[in-house]
Amino acid sequence: TPHSPKQCHHRRVREAVVSTQSTGTGRAFETFLRMPSATNPAKGLEMAEGLDRFSQVVEKKMRNLEKRKTKILDLLQQKKGGKELNSDQLTSVASLSYVDANLEQLREFLPQFKAISNEMEKTKKKVKRREETKRNEAENKRVKGILSTIHYLSKLSQELKEQLLTGLNGLTLTETEVTMLDTFYTLTDSSGAKFADIDSSIESVSGHILGFLERKDKEMCEGVKYSDLAELFDRLHEHHVFDPDYVAPVLCVDTTASRTLRWWHCFGEWG
Repeated sequence: TPHSPKQCHHRRVREAVVSTQSTGTGRAFETFLRMPSATNPAKGLEMAEGLDRFSQVVEKKMRNLEKRKTKILDLLQQKKGGKELNSDQLTSVASLSYVDANLEQLREFLPQFKAISNEMEKTKKKVKRREETKRNEAENKRVKGILSTIHYLSKLSQELKEQLLTGLNGLTLTETEVTMLDTFYTLTDSSGAKFADIDSSIESVSGHILGFLERKDKEMCEGVKYSDLAELFDRLHEHHVFDPDYVAPVLCVDTTASRTLRWWHCFGEWG
């Protein structure tokens, strides 16, 4: 099963802990693993911040080891100069190989860890950009839907509704269906609202339009759901009701072949 970037990160860090505990550098990794951002990002810092903090922990550990090594080298110089060292100083001098081993391992590990950190930061930015793009696309689609709905409602003239009752482009509506359109038009018309009520009126209009666009299974008015209205508009679009330039197919009769053929837009294309 594929692992997420965070899961892969935790696995790498734990492997590093196992490989370094024997040389003493494990405490730095354990410090990182105890950070809230590493053990539970939802309750602590973001993972990127946790990675930065861990880098700081390792770098601080390296600085301390460098200082310790400098002191040890200074003691060795004093010893070569004939100074007698006490037991604590001798113990410190004896740890030089341990300090060198830790420094070497940390120097080797830190660039690798920073590379992982940089990759995670790049991934984070990509995800952020992708999410932002999706949000913008969704918002644009929503605005387009609202403007389109208002546009098509403005085209529902009395003349057009009368044509739909008698039949237009192969579509005939019932009185009930035309009433549905009139009701929706009324509910989404804020032109008659008083200035003091304009905000609440627009909020109501927005709610009705969004309910329509989202095809909610909720009543727009008594006995009529938004989903019913959306299906009615689907039929209007299928029959090109809002397209004033639409020309319906013309049926022509071929008397020679004694059969009916469809002549699309009278361009002479036989089907």
